[in-house]
Amino acid sequence: MTETVPAVFRFLRGDEEAFTEIVQEWQTKVYNLAWRFLGNREDAQDVTQETFLAVFRSLKGLRDPRSFSTWLYRIALNQCRAKWRQRVPELPLGDPTPGQGGDEQLEPQIVDDRVHIAVEVELKDLVCKALMSTSVEHRTAIILKEYVGLNLEEVAEVMGCPLSTAKSRLYHGLRGVQKNLRKLGARQ
Repeated sequence: MTETVPAVFRFLRGDEEAFTEIVQEWQTKVYNLAWRFLGNREDAQDVTQETFLAVFRSLKGLRDPRSFSTWLYRIALNQCRAKWRQRVPELPLGDPTPGQGGDEQLEPQIVDDRVHIAVEVELKDLVCKALMSTSVEHRTAIILKEYVGLNLEEVAEVMGCPLSTAKSRLYHGLRGVQKNLRKLGARQ
């Protein structure tokens, strides 16, 4: 949040170009949150755009510019929930393994690298499927804590719930992911 607060203050004083700085600093974070929540790149891009549109429209009503990040994440989560209600989620399958195709002869190191990449992609897919199978509240707590990097107090604030509820959602969500991974056949 290095430059955000001064940019928010400048925007509130009428400098609309300061909004560009805000978007540049936060768009990747909002996109990553949306992608983790929705599991679909196109939907994450839509949510990111809708989030910043909503921020632009309502930023002048922000009471405390120092709470900008919490306020922004709350708007992003609301956009994610709205998008989630519109569709059945598609699970991300990860990036394709580089150089796939052909029956060319490969050096042993290249084969080892490709096997490692394939295992990584498969593991990410399993974790994503397990995460997407949890409830929205549990998934939200996990994403905010583990992927966005918020502390539990911030998770509670963004989710609009008591700290004990945020802790409970995180705990039960992680247990649910673990249970789902077992169902999907992942090794512990």
